Amino acid sequence: MPLSRRAGLAVAIAGSAVAATVLPFTAHAESTVLYVDNAVASCSDKGTGTQAQPFCTVQAAADVVEPGQTVRLAAFRQFTGQVTVKRSGQPGKPIVFQGDTTYGSPNTTVDAAGQGSTGPHAFVLDGVHDVTVSDLSIEAPQEAVLVKDSTRIALDRTHVNADGTATGPGATANIRVTGTSSNVTVSRNRVYAPAVAGVAIDAGVTGAVVTTNIIADGTGRGVLVTDAPGTVVVSNTIARNCGNDLELAGNSSRATVENNILSKDPAPRGCGVLVPTTVPLAVSADSVQGTKVDYNTVVSLVRSMTSYSWGGTAYATPQAFRATGQGAHDNAADLRFDSSDRPIAAEGLTDAADPTALGLLSTDFFGKEPADHPGIANTAPSGYRDRGAVELQDPLAIYLSGVAYSQENHPLNARFTVNYYPGWGRESATLDFGDGSAPLTIASGDRVIDHDYPTAGSHTATLTVTNQAGEAGKATAPVFLSPVPQPSTRFWWNYGDRSRAQIVLNAQSVSPWPIVRHTVDFGDGTAPAVSEGPNANPSITHEYGVGGSYTITGTVVDDHGRSASYTQTFGIPGPQAGVPFTGHFGGPTSHNGVFDNGLWTLSYNKTDSQPGTTWYFGNPGDIPVVGNWDYTCRCQHAIYRPSTAAFDLSRRDGSISHVPFGNPGDLPAVGSWDRNGHDQVAVYRPSTAEFWVRHDDGSYTPLHFGNPGDQPVIGDWDGVGHSQFGLFRPARSPWEPNLFIFRHDDGSYSTVTYGNQGDLPVVGDWSGIGRTSYGIFRPGTHQFTLNNSYAGRADNVYTIYNNYN
Repeated sequence: MPLSRRAGLAVAIAGSAVAATVLPFTAHAESTVLYVDNAVASCSDKGTGTQAQPFCTVQAAADVVEPGQTVRLAAFRQFTGQVTVKRSGQPGKPIVFQGDTTYGSPNTTVDAAGQGSTGPHAFVLDGVHDVTVSDLSIEAPQEAVLVKDSTRIALDRTHVNADGTATGPGATANIRVTGTSSNVTVSRNRVYAPAVAGVAIDAGVTGAVVTTNIIADGTGRGVLVTDAPGTVVVSNTIARNCGNDLELAGNSSRATVENNILSKDPAPRGCGVLVPTTVPLAVSADSVQGTKVDYNTVVSLVRSMTSYSWGGTAYATPQAFRATGQGAHDNAADLRFDSSDRPIAAEGLTDAADPTALGLLSTDFFGKEPADHPGIANTAPSGYRDRGAVELQDPLAIYLSGVAYSQENHPLNARFTVNYYPGWGRESATLDFGDGSAPLTIASGDRVIDHDYPTAGSHTATLTVTNQAGEAGKATAPVFLSPVPQPSTRFWWNYGDRSRAQIVLNAQSVSPWPIVRHTVDFGDGTAPAVSEGPNANPSITHEYGVGGSYTITGTVVDDHGRSASYTQTFGIPGPQAGVPFTGHFGGPTSHNGVFDNGLWTLSYNKTDSQPGTTWYFGNPGDIPVVGNWDYTCRCQHAIYRPSTAAFDLSRRDGSISHVPFGNPGDLPAVGSWDRNGHDQVAVYRPSTAEFWVRHDDGSYTPLHFGNPGDQPVIGDWDGVGHSQFGLFRPARSPWEPNLFIFRHDDGSYSTVTYGNQGDLPVVGDWSGIGRTSYGIFRPGTHQFTLNNSYAGRADNVYTIYNNYN
């Protein structure tokens, strides 16, 4: 059958007395609402119940409420103590006690015994009329709701739980209607029944309607009607109770029992031997007269066991029960429930109820209108209603949400989360992004969909799911996309090979859309460097012919034609090679490095140009020094500043020792002159060819050695564990070699020629034999050549670049 929906089905109740129980749950004007909220500091039971100053207790509001007013209990609150309603409404202007959230699991609780309260009931309505209690979770030690001698009372959309377990006369029920009460409607409630009954309609009550409730998992009866003729019990799901699910006791004649699900399958837990002795439907002999039973699904614990007790006679099945002339449309359809006590669609349950039954509401337990299942035939006289408290809905699930989800190269992207599950005969689903692009066909299931919009601003996507009959369900999701930022670019830079006046630029460019071109003009008249394609942030090395000040401009263009430029002026140092240094920086051999205006570049390796580490210490014009200041090793760096004739020694604890010594223009000559486990400073004065040694006791020792213009070299030439003096005499022409002169402990001298004009001296123990050898550093090529003749090995030849990368 085609899927269709109806705007609503009027309550079909004959007679004005019962018809008066129709529940007019309409929104009241703000001025007719009394607020109760015990969680705000401004609450007061002596006020007027405004939203700014609500009542603290429900009872305070109940004591002053007027006809037509609603007492609104704040959401997510627990109110304790018994509420005794003493005031009445008027026909068409009831007094309403209502939780702040409707249709769902109520999140406002009234607990008679909570937090030390001792009230036996949560709500007592005694001798009042025209009162509604709805959308609450209600708990109490005895009857949670007690209605006595009252008329036109409605209890709707609540969760009710009473803790009483007493049996016999006066035993508790979750909801009890007693005395001379009339026209009381108990509808759409979830009743947990650890009591003698979930709902008890007592002797003397007239016009009671119990409709569209879920009453389950009780230790006693589901619904107990005693000596209350004319009671209507329609469209309830009453299941898994230890006692009779529905019992008409005493003289409860002229009752209407239709469209209910009465089930003991599966069996409730904790009932012991009680369940096999009870039945889903029990009607006493005095209640048979004028009672109508039809369109119910009645299932016993075991299908062959008793399902009905009718006037004292047991009937095992609905088929057998028809012998009484009742239950012409009753069945024992296959019952399966989900976690919310919704029955699963099945023949005999779905579209199998009487849509004209007394007490039938226009919406179900969840506030849903009836829906016609296309795959199950309608078996009622006209129309379609489901049995039990829940109207099965088309299980189609449609959910759509959207958020702005900017991603790299996709600044106007939106991400949509789609949940769509086919229901009763779905054919197709489409997602229209609302930007003029073609709608996307969507398969069922969960998925995430990204979409690039052409423009910023507000957009609304629509998910449309269409069934075979052409009817559509829709969900919409608005998204707001912020304007796209403009592109930007800048440089991160380092000096490259200082001997070649190089600069290394790393362009840091950003654009929400892909960058397709990057151009750098280095400001020296050379052709700009152009990078095209997806490499938006190139690394470019540029070599200047001569040092100086250059203005560099970088420009980027993204794939939407937008551009940005960045200009920066750099001071490029002229070509410079730096000066060498030597020391023990771990292991038995000496290591070399290059010092360039405060940058130390050290290599642990004497075979290639890979730097081991770099650090900064000193200023341009300083001379690097390596020694043992703290009795550790010959691996502590220092500088000698010729302009001020002072040493700055880096100590192991991180401190700096400033040691003035010598005259401007002197050269450092550090060594172990006192032979006491650490080095002392010394200087060589090229103008007078003199060494000056500073001892630990503060005294000085001079030594005249060499010729003016010589350079000091200090090492252990004899392999005796302490330093000797030495000199390096640079070659004066390209045709003569450099000369090393070594002074030994016995006062003798030895010489060796090594290297060419322009080389700089280095000395160290290259082979780890405990004896200092010699070598040269060639600034033009950054090449070290280290003599290993003392160790009987070939010379080491390698390069170290003083780069800043």
